[in-house]
Amino acid sequence: MEAKNLVGLRLQNCESLHNQFQISSKAGFSFVGVDLFPACKNKPKSCQEIDDLLPFVGSVDVHFENGLSMSECTVGYTSGWIDCDCPDEGHSFISQYALKKELAWAAHLSLSAIHIPLRHANNVKLAQLLTAFIKSQVTPSRFWITVPMCLPTRGDCEDTASSPWHWWNELVTLAGPTVSESLFLVLEVTPDLPEESVISRWISEPVAALALSTNLFISNSKGFPILSRPHQAILRRFLKLNAQVILTGESWHERGLVVYRQYINWIWKCTCEARSSYEKQSLGYENRLQEPLQPLQDNLSSATYDVFQMDPYKYKAYEEALNLALLSRSNPGGDGVNPAVNKQIIYILGAGQGPFVDASLQASRRSGCPIRIYVFEKNRNALLTLKQRLQTEWANEDVHLVPGDMRCLDKPPAEKADIFVSELLGSFGDNELSPECLDGAQHMLKDGGISIPASYTSYIAPLQSQHIHINALRAESYSKFSDRIQESSETPYVVRLTNCKILAAPQEAFTFTHPRKDLATGSNERYCTRTFISNDDGVIHGIAGYFEAVLYENVTLSILPDRHSPNMFSWFPMVFPLNTAIPVKAGQEIKLHLWRCVSPRHVWYEWAVTEPQTSKIHNSAGSAYKIGL
Repeated sequence: MEAKNLVGLRLQNCESLHNQFQISSKAGFSFVGVDLFPACKNKPKSCQEIDDLLPFVGSVDVHFENGLSMSECTVGYTSGWIDCDCPDEGHSFISQYALKKELAWAAHLSLSAIHIPLRHANNVKLAQLLTAFIKSQVTPSRFWITVPMCLPTRGDCEDTASSPWHWWNELVTLAGPTVSESLFLVLEVTPDLPEESVISRWISEPVAALALSTNLFISNSKGFPILSRPHQAILRRFLKLNAQVILTGESWHERGLVVYRQYINWIWKCTCEARSSYEKQSLGYENRLQEPLQPLQDNLSSATYDVFQMDPYKYKAYEEALNLALLSRSNPGGDGVNPAVNKQIIYILGAGQGPFVDASLQASRRSGCPIRIYVFEKNRNALLTLKQRLQTEWANEDVHLVPGDMRCLDKPPAEKADIFVSELLGSFGDNELSPECLDGAQHMLKDGGISIPASYTSYIAPLQSQHIHINALRAESYSKFSDRIQESSETPYVVRLTNCKILAAPQEAFTFTHPRKDLATGSNERYCTRTFISNDDGVIHGIAGYFEAVLYENVTLSILPDRHSPNMFSWFPMVFPLNTAIPVKAGQEIKLHLWRCVSPRHVWYEWAVTEPQTSKIHNSAGSAYKIGL
């Protein structure tokens, strides 16, 4: 989101839309919201009265003679008196008749969005009308559905069917996922803010904008309008989600509404400047569904390696783990050998462009333990980079290159390793086939040898995210992905989770330990079932996946939300989507099932939900997505 696109202005009672738009633009507002039809003094009683109404916004207002258009900067507001689900059948009928006319006119003008308010529960007729209208369009319009953040009589917004979130959820459920692609939220920020559980639930929804009334502002010591600290915090959270702001109401400052816009822009600027390294590095990836990497089957590009090598925490952690391992191995009174007599042999399995060689050399200098490094890599292009570094940076170091797949080398080194170093971890820990790779190489590790990482554990949690759910169902949007993906709604994705809510704390799924003691008889297939208690009313759209790795002793890497390694951005969480959303009540059980399946040529995951409702088993037999061995 750029500052120039951030703040819009709700226009009311303006005589000339064209003139008011120009004034608003000069004041720095990026869009305007305007009534499609003039406000009625009395509610229309017949279809004829509706037919006689002329629009307030005409085509001459939004399309100019010089070819320019303000349609992309205009949000059309439907009439406030319309209530399709009014208990009065007569008013309900007239409302539906009027709304069809207003929607058709807004679509004719190609406005950027059409604004419709929800003011109560039970919007079944509205959902039916919107669904039919959207399906009849060649190019569906964007609808901004406005609801209050919470009800004025219930500041905490307890989970009852009367809460605004339930209104919205009923609407999108009735509309279905295809139609819901066109539905976005505008949250009216209320004087009394809801509790955190309600706010986090709104964050999981596709919020297009916040509606801020000038009545929410207070004066600072210099007389300028500002928001209270709690309202500032709310604004910052939604600005991070690229939500826009619609300013409503009258100005009570002598300089007019521009000072409100300037203040909101200042909040946005401060929010951007306060981003963490993790947030800065992941800009542009928010909520984007990415096919997980398959480095065992594919050769990664230099650009991909470069991104990973920008992560300082990971390499510092590996260096520290290596330092501790070398100290342990070289302690004459311990299990190791005297460094004055023997070098420690380090195998770097899957070296990429060599950052772990640098970490190993630095750990050797810190520990005082001499080392010999064997660098294993199958990527022919990465091998060229490694050869260049061998001839230059590492020319005076005891570093040796071993080309090929670590699992099946024609000529492995003559001496076995004291320490394995690998970074074959995926967003779910084992999804880039670290278990299969390290098991295949274990015969080259000395008895009593060390593996870094020593173990890694995956975690799962029930996930709510309307945004991710809709995107996962849009198979046509992922033509850029390889043909390994057969069904987009049954494919695991790597996602920088922002518009989401975790409905219960993550629990352990699978653990892998290296070196394995049961190498000859063990299997890398896994199954787990985990039961969660939902914290709030919500909707299960999928399973969020995380991992935590123990590199050596107390040195760890983690992407778990509550103990995420500081500013580590090499991994985003994994998402296992559900092709059908499952509603859940606060306090209800959620039972998740997950399989890790292995065949001679592939590894894949299958997943299902059996509580509070039963889903299908997703990706059965790897029919939608497999990881190649």
